Amino acid sequence: MDDFWREQAEIGKIWQLVGLTTSVEREGEWFRSTLGGRSIFVQRFKDGLRGFENVCVHRGHPLRTEDKGNGPIRCGFHHWQYDQHGRALGIPKCNEMFGASPRELNARLRTLDVANCGILIFARFPNERFHEPLETYLGPGFDILRSLWSEGRSPYIWSTELKANWRLGHHISLDDYHIVAVHPSTFGKNGYLPQEVVKYYRFGRHSAYFYNADEKALQKMVEDCRNGTFQPDGYRIMQFFPNLVASVSPIGSACLAGIMQYVPVAHDRTRLFMIIQDYPRPAADQSRSRALVRRLKLPIILRSAQLMTRKIFKEDNAVCEHMQAIVHQLDRPPILGRQEERIGWFEENYADVVGDLRPSSVAAD
Repeated sequence: MDDFWREQAEIGKIWQLVGLTTSVEREGEWFRSTLGGRSIFVQRFKDGLRGFENVCVHRGHPLRTEDKGNGPIRCGFHHWQYDQHGRALGIPKCNEMFGASPRELNARLRTLDVANCGILIFARFPNERFHEPLETYLGPGFDILRSLWSEGRSPYIWSTELKANWRLGHHISLDDYHIVAVHPSTFGKNGYLPQEVVKYYRFGRHSAYFYNADEKALQKMVEDCRNGTFQPDGYRIMQFFPNLVASVSPIGSACLAGIMQYVPVAHDRTRLFMIIQDYPRPAADQSRSRALVRRLKLPIILRSAQLMTRKIFKEDNAVCEHMQAIVHQLDRPPILGRQEERIGWFEENYADVVGDLRPSSVAAD
């Protein structure tokens, strides 16, 4: 196993976003995803959501060969069928072929820990080291994500490919120093950010950037999200280790919540997912006429945000792909400025989780 796959095996032990509850609203519905470099699927049963590695224990055939569907867990290779606990209880001609009953054979799928925060579904491979509940792992971010990503709204979802290592992509989301050089017509059109408007927070393995905020702004946001009174007053972005980015952006009478995730595919290839949806302001802040105007303008705002986000991705991705081409030459630590310090925080967590793979996991194999 090379360094990339060893890295992913360790990263897969950490809670990561794998899908949305809107994809599995009815009993029997499932979706396929990726966790720690492995194909997985999450399915809704009568007693809740469960997740499994997408590999039949009989001969290694994938159990799910489409991205989503509805139906029993049945392998298309030999028709082994599994129950909601991952036990192979439907095995054709089991006694004749294997000399035992299905229960005696005791064949089981590899199961996942699964939990949700609002409509966001997280999973991890069970392990002894990282065993805290999702709410504890996300810390203050749990209440924020649950508020921003609650039921009842229809998100816009799209994806693109980054021809670079996932860490290079995540690094650029933690960098507020590049905006003038890379985004001159959007984030950087007014010049570099004055240091006095930049406020960083570190909580657990995660971090956040709030524009023009004070020391207590993160805790205030958490309390307001719990109470249903949060009113965005500026751009805010939160990075959740290892590969999730969440943002909230007030735009005129509307407010948009965004999710971005860097999903590793290979040492030099990443799938970048983006989700945007409306975040309604509290009812007390909405007069009838203002709410009507907002509702009429919302489709235009969402479409404009999608186009702008694609533009920003294209610019960021070009930087990451240029770096990937010479990453094997990076044999010394970077020089991080004050508006890049969260990259250092990320790398501290990465080294703690992955260990001594840090130098070679970005480089070409």
